[in-house]
Amino acid sequence: MADASFIQGCQAYSRGEWTSAVFMFRKVATYPEYENPDLYYMLITSELYANDYENALMNCDLFLKKYPSSLYIPRICYTKGKILYSLGQYEKSIVVLSDFCHQYPDDDLYSSSLFLIAESLYAEFDYEKAEAIYQRIIDEFPSSNKVSAAQFRIESIVQHSREEKLLYLLKQTGEEYLAAKEEYEKQLKLYNSDAINSTKDKLIDSQKRNKSLEEQIKDLEMQINQLKQEKSLQESENQKIEDGIKSERNQNTEEIKILREKALLIQELLNEKQ
Repeated sequence: MADASFIQGCQAYSRGEWTSAVFMFRKVATYPEYENPDLYYMLITSELYANDYENALMNCDLFLKKYPSSLYIPRICYTKGKILYSLGQYEKSIVVLSDFCHQYPDDDLYSSSLFLIAESLYAEFDYEKAEAIYQRIIDEFPSSNKVSAAQFRIESIVQHSREEKLLYLLKQTGEEYLAAKEEYEKQLKLYNSDAINSTKDKLIDSQKRNKSLEEQIKDLEMQINQLKQEKSLQESENQKIEDGIKSERNQNTEEIKILREKALLIQELLNEKQ
């Protein structure tokens, strides 16, 4: 029974049928003789790609306790941080991934870990720290597949900063405009009541000032509208990045290939035994 379930799980895993693989591997895990690091790693991977994050996280913790000396430990640590990010637990994700970077500075997933840390900071609106890490990825890991995404994020942060600055200037100019308009109306009343030359001069100055402020407001509003259009275009690209981060199925392609080959080999051996 266990042999048949394991074979079916390996077949589903090799085809990328993650939900079926999860189901079969969980059945196999109930048999003590089948409990081993390979099985649990394939189960966690299947749960991750099936978006079953809660169970994947639970099995990561179980793996770390049961197999502390396994060669898969670095991958499990990274996967745990990635799952926490996917669950929106950004602070915990930063802690786990920072620990991963500290323990495994030469690991192939180092730049990917940095990227997820930056993404967690970005999601928490800590743009300054996030930008520094994105830039570090670009500078220190130019061959990383995260470079283009990091560059895009930096552009988004720069645009956000511009937008915030323009909104601030618009607010300040608007307040100044209202104050000038109030002064203009005050001078207009004095002019209508007293017809004093000095008041007339002040009235002309107020009109000029108001016109200048109105032009500044129009210019700021145009710039903000332009930024909004650019932001709308970036949001579609942004979504692609978000989806890529959450699925990221191509990142461990070689590793999955090896596991699939191992699963098929085990399947063949079991078939011979039968």
